[in-house]
Amino acid sequence: PRIALFYDTSTLVHNGAGRRIDLSTAEGKDWFYCTIRDFFSFIPPRHWAAIGGRPIILLYAAAFAAQQDPALFPHVRERFKKDFGVDPYIIKQNAWQGEADSVCEWGGALGLNISACAALGPGYDHSAVPGRTPLVRDREDGAFYSRSWETLLKLNPTRRPKLVMVETWNEFHEGTDVAESAEYGRQYINLTRKYADLFHSG
Repeated sequence: PRIALFYDTSTLVHNGAGRRIDLSTAEGKDWFYCTIRDFFSFIPPRHWAAIGGRPIILLYAAAFAAQQDPALFPHVRERFKKDFGVDPYIIKQNAWQGEADSVCEWGGALGLNISACAALGPGYDHSAVPGRTPLVRDREDGAFYSRSWETLLKLNPTRRPKLVMVETWNEFHEGTDVAESAEYGRQYINLTRKYADLFHSG
């Protein structure tokens, strides 16, 4: 598999510095970019997941930042191009300010979300997480996941999103995993393969 960056922005609150990062400041922008730079520094470019040669950065929620402004993404692009020689392909959640290459909406594990980048998932169950109000979206033995994919695939290909975000690979504590597990074996890997092939075939 090729590797992209899903930027878990909860680290803007939960971090070694013990403070909430303000992305409207020069220091905050530097913090944000250095996270991206360090990630891609560990991955040889031949292994990057890219669109048109541009490595993918998918951002989680903007709300974790103390503040954020539209100058953040141009800052990231300028520095990334200087360090890596290419413009990154940025996918943002709707609440982020500034121009990105695509937009997605988190929450696909609870039901299909259709934006420029669609989001879907196998279901949700965080019953094992202490202190949370119970929330369960039953997997229906794979039927829920299949239904989301099939709803997406029924859309006219000329209007269908060109990207799909699957929530999630291995967030086991929230029960959104599609990775191989003792509980489900390779069921969701096989379903993802089936529907990804149909999606890519047009």
